[in-house]
Amino acid sequence: MTGTGSQSLEELRGAMEILRLYGDVDQGGAVRHVTYPDNFMTDIETTISRILELADDPLMKVIVVNQAVPGTAEAFRRIKSTRPELILIAGESQEDMNLIASAADLVVTSDFISRGYLIPYAARKLGAKTFMHISFPRHMIDESMARRRAIMEQACNDLGIRFVFENVPDPMGDLGVEGARQYIEKKFPEWIARYGPETVFFCTNDAQTEPLIRQIAAHGGFFVEADLPSPRLGYPEALNINLTGDPADGAAILKKVEEAVVKAGAGGRMGTWAYSFGYCQTAGLAEFGKLVAQGRAGLSDSRALLACYSRFSPGASWNGRPYTDVQQRTRIDNYFLVYQDTYIFGRGYLGVAGIEVPEKYRDLQINTARKAEPPAFHIGIATGSTVQGADDLQGALEIIRLYGDVDQGGMIRHVIYPDNFMDETEETISLIAGLAEDPLMKVIVVNQAIPGTTEAFRRIKARRPDILCLAGEAHEDPDVIASIADLVVTSDFISRGYLIPYSARILGARTFVHISFPRHMAYETMGRRKAIMEQACLDLGLNFAYEEAPDPTGPAGTEGARKFIMDHFPAWIKKYGRETAFFCTNDAHTEPLIRQIAYQGGYFIEADIPSPLLGYPEAFGLTLQDNSGGWGQVLKKIEQAATAAGADGRLGTWAHPLGFCQTAGMAEFGKLVAEGRARLSGTQTLLDCYGKFSPGAKWNGTYYMDAVTSKPIRNYFLIYQDTYVFGRGYMGATSVEIPEKYLLIDKDHEIQSGSKK
Repeated sequence: MTGTGSQSLEELRGAMEILRLYGDVDQGGAVRHVTYPDNFMTDIETTISRILELADDPLMKVIVVNQAVPGTAEAFRRIKSTRPELILIAGESQEDMNLIASAADLVVTSDFISRGYLIPYAARKLGAKTFMHISFPRHMIDESMARRRAIMEQACNDLGIRFVFENVPDPMGDLGVEGARQYIEKKFPEWIARYGPETVFFCTNDAQTEPLIRQIAAHGGFFVEADLPSPRLGYPEALNINLTGDPADGAAILKKVEEAVVKAGAGGRMGTWAYSFGYCQTAGLAEFGKLVAQGRAGLSDSRALLACYSRFSPGASWNGRPYTDVQQRTRIDNYFLVYQDTYIFGRGYLGVAGIEVPEKYRDLQINTARKAEPPAFHIGIATGSTVQGADDLQGALEIIRLYGDVDQGGMIRHVIYPDNFMDETEETISLIAGLAEDPLMKVIVVNQAIPGTTEAFRRIKARRPDILCLAGEAHEDPDVIASIADLVVTSDFISRGYLIPYSARILGARTFVHISFPRHMAYETMGRRKAIMEQACLDLGLNFAYEEAPDPTGPAGTEGARKFIMDHFPAWIKKYGRETAFFCTNDAHTEPLIRQIAYQGGYFIEADIPSPLLGYPEAFGLTLQDNSGGWGQVLKKIEQAATAAGADGRLGTWAHPLGFCQTAGMAEFGKLVAEGRARLSGTQTLLDCYGKFSPGAKWNGTYYMDAVTSKPIRNYFLIYQDTYVFGRGYMGATSVEIPEKYLLIDKDHEIQSGSKK
């Protein structure tokens, strides 16, 4: 299986070469080729189904998926449960490394570790003095890309090359592919003027490769190789080379491109792999799988594997080694990393396939690249513990993983406020304010911004007005926290006040029940959201009801509050009917509510602070590992459980936890502002930072509108993520237009008359 020509032309060409050699099954040959959908990120089930169909062939012995897009691991697991004898091979996996390795017999990807060192090494050999890494948040959340960048940064430091990072538009973002290309064209003259012609440029995206090559050829600089190197990638379009009618790969293509590069005056400055990686990967893996099925090679025979790649790349040298998990310090024997020698047009092979990569780079974690050079400033983060905000805490740990702990030479200092923060306000204030005692502190993020945050920020600003104070999911009234914080970012209780009932109606609900207690209803944000929900229900044709439940911080405690939901739900479902959507404002109420809805009926659109880890694991008895980059697999496990419970289309969440995205996204945004790469008013950059930690999900947002003055508070931003319903997918909530009247409803809104008290 490969992508289509629009998604992965080189991989497709490799499949065509294998078909040419061994014939199509439908014509009496040995090869059956299918493609995964172009929209593979949102149509995972189709990918899974097409892989499973290959296993339906009783003569099938080997299945190769290149690139191994999301869904491959799940398909492999299902195949192994029914046909364990099949040899399952994944190429250039886009799924979590440990996940795909646990499902496949063999995984082979480009050696991002060795190349992280060898590309800067080659750059220095060519004469570069500066190394510019060009990418965007979606790619930098990917484990392999982020780790390669860290290795590149450390290698540049060791090799005496200046390293710089340039954040550019994502081709999958608002500007699209053309906008992303145009950005490179527009910015390149500025880059070359700033850093000089002795700069090597590296980008992580195919769409941006062509304009980068064109600009380098015309204005100077170096280009060692692309993210997935190929002489066909970027060069034909950039240098107007006609390759129509040429074979899939080979010396003839390399010669044509080389002639064009030399003619453009870029000989010795631009390179590639002589044979495209995607082509060699598909063809080489299929050839190797054939040898293994015939008993002529073992799955761990790396020499035979590299020989198969060499068959489709005569004259090029390959190298490789098993992947070592840097966190666990263990080698994953069925996960192999390969790379080809670099070919520089007008110069020839550089011989990097024979260079020994220092062992320290293989042990380098993402957050350790900056240890050689102390950070220019520190970022402080305050969150709750796993008891009060597990997702918030995980977001802090993700940022520490990326940028390192201050105590270990990194950038991040993290503190945890007390679990009983309502009774220990002064300790909370002192803890947050104490972050400002660090003379390098430039940004402080508090998520959730519990009571006391405002006073802590006041004390910080009195001593250190230069520190950026950012508050996430504020518990204090908007005008209070906004009076001192530089930026407040909270889930959009206004838009969600409309969108949650809107989504409930789309799913088939006729009644909407709001569950809460007096302490929460006294909050401006929660009280106002309830009023909006009530008005929205009236306008959308839903019945609205309010049920009071015990406050978990009260005499009943958490267990008493949970028991109340369990005991009262049967009466509620009988009173309101199975076509009822339930919403609760407290985390402790969420798990029993989901459990009861799943098995007794009703709808649950999303939690107060949405997360797939909130309520669902306990409700379905699931053991889930919440780790960065693993939310897609968490979502899949919950979806399977929801389906088994007969709750498809009735239970929802945000695909990526708000708390995780909030902590990590705000810290990332604060870093950009402190570095002068973003403005506090840059709301699109803010949303991009959240998107960095939530691949595949869409975000939207707006400034908070004061219901009394009808004016926006420009440092109080409301955000929301698209709703994901298990068994149905994304609801498209971020594209729904919110009627303007809901923006001005306050918590004392009188529903009956449609006017305010």
